[in-house]
Amino acid sequence: MKRLVVLFFALSLALVACNKGKPNAGASSPSPNVRPSSTAVLTIISPTPGQVVPTSGVTVKISLTGAHLVPAGSRKLRPDEGHVHLRVDGTTITLFGTLMVPTGKLTPGAHLLEVEFAASDHGPFNPRVIERVTVTAKA
Repeated sequence: MKRLVVLFFALSLALVACNKGKPNAGASSPSPNVRPSSTAVLTIISPTPGQVVPTSGVTVKISLTGAHLVPAGSRKLRPDEGHVHLRVDGTTITLFGTLMVPTGKLTPGAHLLEVEFAASDHGPFNPRVIERVTVTAKA
């Protein structure tokens, strides 16, 4: 009987130790993923919608107002600080801290270019600060 009490006590201590520092451990409450919002305005200056661009690529020129660019990687999120992501046809090409972003080579045909002003941790603002333009690449 003594052994059973000692075993029960040891198991209880082990469970408490495993859950130490974890509030509501075992509870299934979803943790909200709260993202900051930004009043920044992002505009694609060039290329323009429908523009024919070379298959060698094009430099996307961007205007950003109401915020400024900072290097990626900071965990301190501010609504007026971030950097630019460029996606071509849904694939991330670059994560730049500049307002002139090269696409790299493009295959012939239509391409969707998306530029997003992202928070310094690479995550999106809520709502997203994103602009899109479709271009056609020709050799």
